[in-house]
Amino acid sequence: MQRFCPHTHTEMSNFRLLDCINKLPDLIKRGKEIGLSGLAITDHETIAQSIRVCKLQKENPDFKIAIGNEIYLTDTRENGIKHYHFILIAKDLEGHRQLRELSSKAWMQSYWDRGLERVPTLKSELKEIITQNPGHLIATSACIGSELGQCILEMEKARRIEDIQTATLKYNQIVNYMTFCDELFGDDFYVEIAPGASKEQILVNNKLAQIAHVFNKKLVIGDDAHYLKREDRYIHKAYLNSKNGEREVDSFYEYSYLQDEN
Repeated sequence: MQRFCPHTHTEMSNFRLLDCINKLPDLIKRGKEIGLSGLAITDHETIAQSIRVCKLQKENPDFKIAIGNEIYLTDTRENGIKHYHFILIAKDLEGHRQLRELSSKAWMQSYWDRGLERVPTLKSELKEIITQNPGHLIATSACIGSELGQCILEMEKARRIEDIQTATLKYNQIVNYMTFCDELFGDDFYVEIAPGASKEQILVNNKLAQIAHVFNKKLVIGDDAHYLKREDRYIHKAYLNSKNGEREVDSFYEYSYLQDEN
């Protein structure tokens, strides 16, 4: 059975915020060591590794290296909104062209909010570009920082405190999100679960499996790798806290390494 990881990061994810300590050649080497058949490079709103990926693909013909982008998918560009994560992976040259166009639009319309440069892609922009020439991009719902993951957490929290109004609102948001992704990508849209053991991740994974079943979508496992091995966790933590004081990183990044099957 072949194993492909659709969600990994390299040092190029550090453009806006310290995020990752992986170097591309090391990531590929580690992937081969643990028996992966390939992986996708999905840095945060950048496809700057594309040329390096093409060169390394020639050097590693039996290991598939896909070019992707973890974008921030939103409805509007406003201060204070959540910038939900979303994965796009090019299937071919046209898919890569679409990634370039989407990324350029995001950066040209970037703005500052809460101390960071924000580079979201609007759902309307994604729809406009994809519908002009569909079938060239693969999409996944991304990590727990996605709209799907966050809605699940908020819906379940509302249900626990019997806040029916918020729970219904988030339920409807999930339905609208899944409908949007299905209409835009069809069978090229996958619901992504992550191999983490936190209570939140287990809750979200269980709900994601149910949602995927209801909407007839396939599940895909994404490591969301920001460092190579489990023992690198504290090096990664020190790196993230090396400039701007102490960031709480344990809960989000504890399992964000390239994992073997075990």
